[in-house]
Amino acid sequence: MPTRRDEASVDAPVTVFPSALRRAAAMTRLLDLDSRDELRGAHVHLVAQVLGKPERTVWRWLAAAREDNRLTRAESSHFTVTTEVRRLLALWGGNASRVHAELVQRAADNPDTPAAPSLSTLHRAIRRALTRGEQAGLKSGEAARRAHEVFGQRPPTHHQTHPCPTT
Repeated sequence: MPTRRDEASVDAPVTVFPSALRRAAAMTRLLDLDSRDELRGAHVHLVAQVLGKPERTVWRWLAAAREDNRLTRAESSHFTVTTEVRRLLALWGGNASRVHAELVQRAADNPDTPAAPSLSTLHRAIRRALTRGEQAGLKSGEAARRAHEVFGQRPPTHHQTHPCPTT
């Protein structure tokens, strides 16, 4: 197995395949063994050990592969904060409840618009998309946003210069 070149990690293996490809390759092999009635618990144990996952997880993956012919992880689709949602957040001062009410009203007025997400879904999307500084800035203004910034701040101490030598 190839290893890294630096001496600190001589025994550490180099990852050749991304985890999704390793999972797909393992599931293909396990399904092949299963189709020939040769699949054993030892095979699942070995795959789990190699992938660094619990055996139960590999059994669940195998069940999903049998059901849906899905070898990799299912893509999750979740609500994302769009430019329009950002505009509404700015309009309503960062109040997610008011933004939610506005989205619900728009969906009720126009059936062509997508359904509004639940309030908890909207809150999760806002937490994922906006930094704490952006959220504070929407609620309390620019000074609150800057309080969360790391760059551009000076320590609150007096800057002392070196004393001038007396002559």
